[in-house]
Amino acid sequence: MPRGVPQGQKIDKSSDYQSALAQWEQFKPPYGSSHIKNCGTAAKIILDHTGQRRLEKYETSTFLRIVFSSTGMITIYSRFPKKMGLKNRKLGTWPELSLQLAREKAAALAAGGLRSDAIEQVLAAYQEDLQQRVQRNRLSPNSYYTYSVRIKHIHKAFVEREVFADVTYQRLIEVIDHWIQTESNNQAYELFGELRRVWEWASPIYANGHNVAAAIPAGYVSQRVERPLPTRLYTDIESIAQLWINVAGCTSVHQKNAVRYMIIYGLRPINVVDLKWEWVADDLSEIVYPAGIPGLRGAMKTNKEFRIPVTDAAREILLEQKQWAQSVPNANRDYVFLQPRDPSRPFSKRSLDKIIKARSPEGAVKGIKHDGTIKGSAGAFNTMCRKFLKSNVMAQMRRQGYSRADTREISKLCMHHSDKERDPMAEHYDFLDEITHEEMELKRIAFNAHEQSILSQVAISRD
Repeated sequence: MPRGVPQGQKIDKSSDYQSALAQWEQFKPPYGSSHIKNCGTAAKIILDHTGQRRLEKYETSTFLRIVFSSTGMITIYSRFPKKMGLKNRKLGTWPELSLQLAREKAAALAAGGLRSDAIEQVLAAYQEDLQQRVQRNRLSPNSYYTYSVRIKHIHKAFVEREVFADVTYQRLIEVIDHWIQTESNNQAYELFGELRRVWEWASPIYANGHNVAAAIPAGYVSQRVERPLPTRLYTDIESIAQLWINVAGCTSVHQKNAVRYMIIYGLRPINVVDLKWEWVADDLSEIVYPAGIPGLRGAMKTNKEFRIPVTDAAREILLEQKQWAQSVPNANRDYVFLQPRDPSRPFSKRSLDKIIKARSPEGAVKGIKHDGTIKGSAGAFNTMCRKFLKSNVMAQMRRQGYSRADTREISKLCMHHSDKERDPMAEHYDFLDEITHEEMELKRIAFNAHEQSILSQVAISRD
């Protein structure tokens, strides 16, 4: 009897039904294409007579379950024994999916233990892995926040409970094309890159190593939208000098000194607010941002040590910060710059950005804004001090007689920019600076010249 026929149901034992039933029962596994075709014809007649919705055939040895519906559709599923601990999945429909290919897919699932987790579960596991990297100091909290925002966008691009291992190349192309049409150029680039990283991480675990995203050309987005570039906005010494003057009106010494420290050294905002007293020499002669070591992330973006000399104005800033901290009982003893409202916590990067934007004079941001820029699309405030340091150091060094090539090299040292053309093994064999201290001396000359030029302009602006 066909599987699932209710007991006691009256069935019309016509010649068509009896013939279809005999045909259905005569085919045994392993099945061939002609078997499936004949079973499909017989199943439709049987289901019409019994009123059932489906009939099933099994290939136990190859983990297949073949379902014949009353509409004539033939669907192939995997069917694993409970002891294997694997979830069964829909493999496809016949004849689009051949029996041989279905057997290979079921065998791959059985061999690799492929899991039928939904994309939302995979993304949650990926985000948890990022959290663990933060705990191991291999990823900064700021980077984790950025990645989390991108993960939310990826989650929205897929339907609920869409199985990660079932996502096809064409499905990913649809998602990426939608981003290209609806998101900014830079956002499309970032989401595409994050999607590739997610699939690279998750495929060995959730797709038996089959990384469908790896087949998408790396230039797929760049060939369709304009490549986003850094903004060409900048500022000048008059604006920087006025900013130096304006922050004197801040309600907290931390606000004033954090901005002036950023002006002197042209550091990224995160490297200003993260400054710790343990990085400052006891005699206030130098500041050393530590390099990254196994298990501990470096202070700078390059993960390499950055030594800077303490200039006269920077020394005044550090002394004022130290005196303030010693006079406040609950002040944080680790960080140099603290939050004005809660001195137990370090200064906020967001607050630093706001102060620079609010205290910068009108017209401080110069240059042309282009569409599709990455940094400074709404203004150069978050990078203006850093950009000015690069240009001003070169200008001041040229005035002191250094060649154009030398001024560029010195500006790299002050910016802590890596030199990609340099011998990659040099850091393991080149100890010239440890012996001669030439690099530190060049930075001392450059930072002092940079600082003096600003203070001279401050004096002029005040007159």
